[in-house]
Amino acid sequence: MSERSQDISGIFGEIKREFLHFANCYASAVKSGAKVAGQQIIEVVEELDQPADIPAGKLIAAVKIGVQHAGEQMMDSGMDFVEQMKKKAKK
Repeated sequence: MSERSQDISGIFGEIKREFLHFANCYASAVKSGAKVAGQQIIEVVEELDQPADIPAGKLIAAVKIGVQHAGEQMMDSGMDFVEQMKKKAKK
């Protein structure tokens, strides 16, 4: 394989690794956010006599908290990625 082909192959390999890393971080954040939202919903349900009495606002708030949690995890992951890229650039 020519040097140019090896360079291109290396670039695509790096893109693939970073994409897989991002996908894993995204999946983890979504799972964690769903867990947080689920816990919030359980807490709301435990406060009421009948699940049908759950106000829609409390359910929406629980989902928002879960989404916010997932977003915060993705931001943290993004900041870690930027720091890793800075370290690689210095080498």
